[in-house]
Amino acid sequence: MNLGPYCNGAETLLHGEFGAYPSKGARYALSLTRTELHIQRLVPKPETDQRTVVPLAEVVGCHTLRSRAPADQSAYFSVYAYPLKKRKVAVGSGRARQRAARTFQVDGAQDYEKNQAVAEKWAVAIKCLVLDIPVSSETEIIPSLLPHTRRLLLLLNPFGGRGLALQWCQTYVLPMITEADISFNLIQTERPNHARELVKGICLAEWDGIIAISGDGLLYEVLNGLMERPDWEEAIKMPVGILPCGSGNALAGAINCNAGLEQALGVELLQNCALLLCHATVSPLDLVAVTTASGTRSFSCLSVAWGFISDVDIESEKYRHMGAARFTLGTLVRLASLHTYRGRLSYLPAAEAVAHRPISRSITMAPNGRLPLQHLPLHRALSDMGLCEERHAFRGTEPAPVACPSPGSPSPSSASALPSPSFSFEPLAGLSPASGADKGQGGGPPDELLVPLEQPVPGSWVTVEDDFVLVLAIYQTHLGADLFTAPFAHFDDGLVHLCFVKAGISRAALIRLFLAMEKGSHFEQECPYLTHVPVRAFRLEPLTRKGILTVDGERVEYGPIQGQVHRGLANLITGINCLRIATS
Repeated sequence: MNLGPYCNGAETLLHGEFGAYPSKGARYALSLTRTELHIQRLVPKPETDQRTVVPLAEVVGCHTLRSRAPADQSAYFSVYAYPLKKRKVAVGSGRARQRAARTFQVDGAQDYEKNQAVAEKWAVAIKCLVLDIPVSSETEIIPSLLPHTRRLLLLLNPFGGRGLALQWCQTYVLPMITEADISFNLIQTERPNHARELVKGICLAEWDGIIAISGDGLLYEVLNGLMERPDWEEAIKMPVGILPCGSGNALAGAINCNAGLEQALGVELLQNCALLLCHATVSPLDLVAVTTASGTRSFSCLSVAWGFISDVDIESEKYRHMGAARFTLGTLVRLASLHTYRGRLSYLPAAEAVAHRPISRSITMAPNGRLPLQHLPLHRALSDMGLCEERHAFRGTEPAPVACPSPGSPSPSSASALPSPSFSFEPLAGLSPASGADKGQGGGPPDELLVPLEQPVPGSWVTVEDDFVLVLAIYQTHLGADLFTAPFAHFDDGLVHLCFVKAGISRAALIRLFLAMEKGSHFEQECPYLTHVPVRAFRLEPLTRKGILTVDGERVEYGPIQGQVHRGLANLITGINCLRIATS
């Protein structure tokens, strides 16, 4: 069967006919386009022309394998996909991604080397497409097209959310990134600011990215640790990412939204973000330099909040064992005793407003240089486990961070009976002493739009003094995984979206706003108490004696606070835009 140079209107990059494992006697025709893998059964011949289509947006990797049977001259390649399906038992949501591994037997030649060359060609082509490396039917598909194996530093907060971060990481994340050929070290943080300290001291040349496995607070530590290094200008270029295992998960919600995926919570959101992480695309990320009354300066990637939102965020800490449900309970408690706050809000309006979400502008992660590893027994880290069942059942035919099974390992026919993967700990590689990182704070770019807090704002600014229910300076689409607060925001639009609700709004109207916020339709209600202004810089001066201020969900000192956006200062691993791929 030959589908020709085009498959469903798309250019066919590769086509072939292969056997299948473990199904004996089955034959399939495979056609690979830039966005899909088409699988057509040939033997036994189906009654209808049924074809399985695997979107490459759901694929994380492809491995070549060899049978342990000496007489078997076939080569094999396995494709690992994670389609989204409904599940019978909901854990956080009613959907989850289920692993779908398809292994194909290349047996067109009499000797293994020729079959292996074909298997490797398919594996390289699929990996290139997953990593958005340009490939066409004219491209010579060879292993040198692929970048070096990515090495990620995973920082996990074991106390985030409901304390399930390590369990979820072992169950959903590590198997997926192993199948994507990502090498990693994982450290569990032990105390507040532990991640900040680690990031200030590591040798960045050893890593291709730093991933926070927690809520938004851990990434806040990572970003500020990078900015506090003497080499902050280079350090902040390090791609960062987030795998949501916390309570709020706002940035993960924004990444999920940017990819064109439906709003998700819990395990579904975690799996979506892990899948996107495997696709490696990096986007510029705005940071806002925030200065508090004492002169402390930090860098924020999400929001500054005062009033109702920050009250709920901090006061609901006592319900942390409930996970994301803590915010629902906290909202109800705060609504019962709704407070208003007197304050002075000043801002520099943006010269132009954003009328719609721009198309995602992405760059591909560039390989970093490699330096000799330094081993310090400072922390215990989980690293590079062999988690792929197919690699246990076959002999690997390419370098992989997987320990080979012992000589008595099962044959290919018994792969389904393999035990669950186990985990062990080892010293973290790539850590070095702080090398002066603690001798002085990193500077960061100057805030040329701001004046000291003790001075009046410039005359070009707008000032509003009033009673507020809440003030929110937000720069991402989401305030929480299920709160689509700023639908018009983008990772690098260079804007702070200043939203505030004035006193006088009823409890019922406030509830309607937050319910509509789940779908991002709250601005369509034209509530007279709600105002949105895109700005470049802002200053908030609380005139009420008591209150709570938060930056990225973390409580900061109460008093005057101001901030300025620095466009595209950091790099965020966002993965592919699934909607764009589906329509290309």
